[in-house]
Amino acid sequence: MEDIQKKFDRYNKKIHSPAGIGELYERQIRYFYEKNGWRVVPYGILKGKNDLGRDLICSKGNQILIIQAKNWSKKKIIREKHIMQLAGSIYYFVKKRNKFPKGVFVTTAPLSERAKDVAKKLDIQIRSIKLDKNFPMIKCNVNKRGKKLFFLPFDKYYDQVHVEKSKGEFYTNSINECIRKGFRHVGRK
Repeated sequence: MEDIQKKFDRYNKKIHSPAGIGELYERQIRYFYEKNGWRVVPYGILKGKNDLGRDLICSKGNQILIIQAKNWSKKKIIREKHIMQLAGSIYYFVKKRNKFPKGVFVTTAPLSERAKDVAKKLDIQIRSIKLDKNFPMIKCNVNKRGKKLFFLPFDKYYDQVHVEKSKGEFYTNSINECIRKGFRHVGRK
């Protein structure tokens, strides 16, 4: 298990590319919503440039949130066109699925006054959440056959795995905790 811990530690310490930082930010926001009981589809990570401005699609009961996440420098400004992209994505979602989600724009950067006004008029929630590279990234999951597995951010199916507290699943940053609670790494037999 030491080799897995070393790989995980290297991953945490490495300098990520801009795309890698964006992915890390989306995963952090996903963690935040999943730990609060939402089922989250990492649409942006799975679809890449074809995400239509939807980074995360979250559902809980009858509620649906479409989240766009922007981890930008505080020197950059979020303009109304970015809010409009999310609004267009929501419209497309409604038209295609006949469901009515709420829009959430999560960012590290400030918004222009016009962007704030557009968001307010379109009922898009704005959340300011800083990137935290130390959020719990290891996913402990119980699969359909009852096997207790843990996934690291560089594992093949990491982004397809959901964490549901009600099933005894959890996020952590400790491989020892995973093992102590009976989970094994997905790559191990």
